[in-house]
Amino acid sequence: MTAVSFPQLGAWVKLPAPESVELLALAGFDFVVIDAEHGAIDIRTMSIMIGLARGCGLAPFVRVAGTAPRDVQVPLDAGAAGLFVPQVDDAARARDAVRATRFPPLGRRGAGPSGRAGRWGLDALGDYLRSGNDEVRLVVQAESVGALSAIVEIGEVAGVDAVFIGPTDLAVSGRFREGDGRSANLVAVAEQRCVDHRITLGTTASGNASELLAHRGYDFLVLGADTTMLRQGAHALVSAVRTAATAVGP
Repeated sequence: MTAVSFPQLGAWVKLPAPESVELLALAGFDFVVIDAEHGAIDIRTMSIMIGLARGCGLAPFVRVAGTAPRDVQVPLDAGAAGLFVPQVDDAARARDAVRATRFPPLGRRGAGPSGRAGRWGLDALGDYLRSGNDEVRLVVQAESVGALSAIVEIGEVAGVDAVFIGPTDLAVSGRFREGDGRSANLVAVAEQRCVDHRITLGTTASGNASELLAHRGYDFLVLGADTTMLRQGAHALVSAVRTAATAVGP
């Protein structure tokens, strides 16, 4: 397996439909994040999505619910390029995420080279172990005021490859109302600290994606979810037809 670097543009996959992955590949995305935290996606469907993404040239990441063995073992053995781990509020939690995703002596991940990650047993055990420790990417999500304050300490934990700022959970956990300048100020400070310390940084974005990439130090962006894209596209189509019909009149 070749090492996976961070592409620029990705999307959440929340629908339990492998076709979503194929459609996102055709749209030109660089990576997908299969959402096993919030999406109703079972293990079998996740594995199919990972294989399909790889076949389509997408880097398949999985957002897990936690760092229990069952959370991380299945997607990694299925060949995920890496994991997004939510609610990492401090360096201790980041170190726990590293231990969950790395083989001994770096961590506690169990070995299973007969899966896709080991090319179905074709890879020698040593190659499989090196790939898991050196090529699997760990993205930790900073989603609280405390996490933003400790973002450098989190990002500099050995084995953490990137930090992802989650604005929605930040707003909920900090009880910030929509448009509250305090939230934006906290994020801006965290962004600059990551730039200063050369920490790979990502977040979710839509219309302001170009600004985030060019001027605010982000290395990768998640441009929404398949569910949102379907809703928005369907709404735009229906609205356009109804507006046209109203203009024409009876």
